[in-house]
Amino acid sequence: VEGPEHSVFVRGRSNSNIIYLPDYWCDLVDSDSITVQLTPISRYQRWIVADANCTAITIQDIDSVYNQNIDCYYFVQAERKDIPKLKVELE
Repeated sequence: VEGPEHSVFVRGRSNSNIIYLPDYWCDLVDSDSITVQLTPISRYQRWIVADANCTAITIQDIDSVYNQNIDCYYFVQAERKDIPKLKVELE
């Protein structure tokens, strides 16, 4: 993936309110740079990302206190911290 940073991503499908990230993420990414994209499957769903850290993403379904109806594709991205920041050319 090309962009103005060295980044890492993980993607998949979840029907749980917790998306567990790979074990190596904490050593590899800057937790403050984590972004999450969620795409509902089959029907409209209303969520918020209640917490995002290097081990897991917690999704809260604001229409259900039990989070039983979550079904989504996810894309989680973060900037790498194990190498120097990318210097982008300025015009």
